[in-house]
Amino acid sequence: MTNSKSPRSAWEVAVDCLSRRALTHYELETRLEKKGFESTDIDRVLTKLEEFGYLNDQELALTYSKSRLKRYSRRRVLHDLQNRGVVPQLIEQALGETYSSDEEFQQCLSFAKRWWGQEGKRWEQRNTEKTNRSVPRELWLQQKVARRLTQRGYPSDMVRSVLYEIRAEL
Repeated sequence: MTNSKSPRSAWEVAVDCLSRRALTHYELETRLEKKGFESTDIDRVLTKLEEFGYLNDQELALTYSKSRLKRYSRRRVLHDLQNRGVVPQLIEQALGETYSSDEEFQQCLSFAKRWWGQEGKRWEQRNTEKTNRSVPRELWLQQKVARRLTQRGYPSDMVRSVLYEIRAEL
């Protein structure tokens, strides 16, 4: 039995990829190259997609940074967009429109306060039976919260400031 399907064109593959998820120019180009299409066909398809507005790195960077605003730091979003192949000027423009340092600090502080409470309860649950506590509660909480904030991409100086502010409130 033979396969009656004709091979798909670069255009069809590109549109199919974009129908699933917004991709950057670099990501789509890489996918088409992996599928074995020639560079002339890829360039032609990418140009047409940009003309039609289906492929727009500037819009993608802005949308991506807005969607990550409440969950991740500026540095984390910058790194993610760099990994997706967005041009540095477009990244800076999108982040400039989305993030402000004061709002980022307040967001970091909000996460830290919430996690401080959660980790404090967890510490109490783990250490109620034990009589000898090897690590002081404050130090343990600082380490846990700092690690989570750092994983979200917050700079270490901001994390230190936030932890200092939390300790001052206690």
